[in-house]
Amino acid sequence: MKEIKSLSLLLTLVVVLSLTTSCATIVAGGNPKITIVGDQTEPVTIITEKQVLENVELPAKVKVNRHHIDGQRVQVKSENYDYKDIYLEKSLNEWTLGNILLGGLIGWGIDLGTNCVSKPSKSVYYLEATPKKQE
Repeated sequence: MKEIKSLSLLLTLVVVLSLTTSCATIVAGGNPKITIVGDQTEPVTIITEKQVLENVELPAKVKVNRHHIDGQRVQVKSENYDYKDIYLEKSLNEWTLGNILLGGLIGWGIDLGTNCVSKPSKSVYYLEATPKKQE
């Protein structure tokens, strides 16, 4: 009976530590968002790995896939304009450093598992519209 109590206490302690020491996962958990700003008011369609947004006016916030940040492509399309695709680059999420100081290996491991150690290198992307050629 004593072994069961100590085992459950140890399990509870591990769960509490893992929930309180993964700074980047707690603060920046979920999929990151980027803001797309453009120079036209015409509604656009935005395509990411996470979602397709139709009939959107810029500026717009969109979710991107946390697990494939580096090289991820975001497309913006409209009837009358062409836009260059956005290719994301990743950078270090500063909250990860809190885990090294406070959470140690457990918190850092959780952040690695959830890929919260990375974030898009820029949060705002400005796109210039080029009129489509009329045939």
